Amino acid sequence: MNYFVITERQAVITASAFTLSMRSRWPVATLKEVRNPASSHVLEFSVPMLHGEVTGSLNREGCSIAFIGDLQDCADFTLWCRELLPPGEPATFCDESMTGSRDLTASTTLADIFRAFGH
Repeated sequence: MNYFVITERQAVITASAFTLSMRSRWPVATLKEVRNPASSHVLEFSVPMLHGEVTGSLNREGCSIAFIGDLQDCADFTLWCRELLPPGEPATFCDESMTGSRDLTASTTLADIFRAFGH
């Protein structure tokens, strides 16, 4: 299933900050710059996690991270994404069909995310 972390404003997440933070948290993660200016994505990534891999992309506008993987891994990844955002920055974690959705705050927990997705 495709998941998203979405902010209300553009340019909240820069490609350079995302890359530095990801390499610090997951040194074995792979990141690839998307050089095609017509693409809506600026970075693609793959992160080995406990239950598999989380793969995805950062959009060029710096307001959306799209990813796919096991929900448990994606929930952990989502909490890391929240740490990249300025305090108080409105953000949402959701799946592609919006059957599960959760506002992300600095106090959001894994249990909060699992409840939003019926787990």
